[in-house]
Amino acid sequence: MEELSSNVEEQKDVIACPSKIKKFGLSKDDKVRKSSDYQRIMQKGSKYRASQFNVRTLRNQSGRTRLGIAVSKKAGNACVRNLIKRRLREYFRLNRDKLPPDMDIVFIAQKAASTLNTKQLQEELDRFFGKYFQVSVK
Repeated sequence: MEELSSNVEEQKDVIACPSKIKKFGLSKDDKVRKSSDYQRIMQKGSKYRASQFNVRTLRNQSGRTRLGIAVSKKAGNACVRNLIKRRLREYFRLNRDKLPPDMDIVFIAQKAASTLNTKQLQEELDRFFGKYFQVSVK
């Protein structure tokens, strides 16, 4: 019974002190957020094609690799579109250090991207980055 109460106390401490919670998400600096940045990347960036995504890349001056995601309503309802975005963000978060540095990367999901599960999406993006950027992300 004492073990249970101590675990509850520890949980309360973590909830009460948000600084103890480690954040795994992307910061604002890791995302392409401004409309003007998206327009610049779309106009001046290099175009690539993965089987389920169009990809635009452009070197940046920020010193970080940044991620942008665009998912059309043709891909599905809001739940499906958000699932695609979550999976892309997770791939980026886990493989950020292996991706080309100082680059803005925008993924434009095609309609068929909604049929990919997480493993298929990871394999497709591994192939894409290996082919065009000679990056080993395994």
